[in-house]
Amino acid sequence: MKTVLRIISVLMLLTGIVSLAAGGINIGVIYEGLGGTAVGSGIAAALSAAVVVLLIIGGLTDLICGLLGLRAAKRHGGSTAAVVFGVIAVIPGGVSLALDFSMQRLLGIIIPALYLICCIIMKSGGRDAA
Repeated sequence: MKTVLRIISVLMLLTGIVSLAAGGINIGVIYEGLGGTAVGSGIAAALSAAVVVLLIIGGLTDLICGLLGLRAAKRHGGSTAAVVFGVIAVIPGGVSLALDFSMQRLLGIIIPALYLICCIIMKSGGRDAA
C-alpha cells in the first residue's frame, strides 16, 4: 500500500503543478481582459478570475496532498493531515459528479479517491498497509 500511496502522491503533485501553471498562464488572460471597457469584457474577466482562483486553490490542494502523501508513506501510522487533505481534495469532485454525472467527472475523481483510500488504510495501520 505504501508504493501505491507514493505513486498516487506523485500523480497528485503533478496535477497540482499543472493546475498552478494553468492558473499562472490564465492570469495574463485576465490582465488582457481588464483592458477593455465594454461590459462583456468585464464579465469575461470576472469569470476568468474565478477560474484562475479555483485552479490555484485546486492546484495548491493537490500539491499539499502529494507532499503529505509522500510523508505518510514513510510513516508507520500514516498521517491525519493526509487524510484531512484527502477529504478536502475529494469533496469538489464529488459535488461536481453529483451535479453532472459524466465520464470525465468520474475519471477526475478517481485519483483523489484512491489517494484518500490509501491514506485511510495507512492511518488505520491495517494489515494491507505494509
